[in-house]
Amino acid sequence: MALRPKHTDKDLEAVLAEGEDLSWLVTKGKKYFKMKCPCGKHIKSVHLSPSDPNYRRNLTGWLKRTGCWRR
Repeated sequence: MALRPKHTDKDLEAVLAEGEDLSWLVTKGKKYFKMKCPCGKHIKSVHLSPSDPNYRRNLTGWLKRTGCWRR
């Protein structure tokens, strides 16, 4: 299995790595990473260069609300 490229933002890379630890599938596209939950109901894209200063906080909030983000 090939390793995925790292996100340039260390905080967003930590979110992606945590998702992989929780069995989320993380793939990279041209302008974003795509996260798919293990149950197959939730898909979230993570931009490579987000302009919102609260992007990481909003992303983690969305992921926690899905119910698939728990251990």
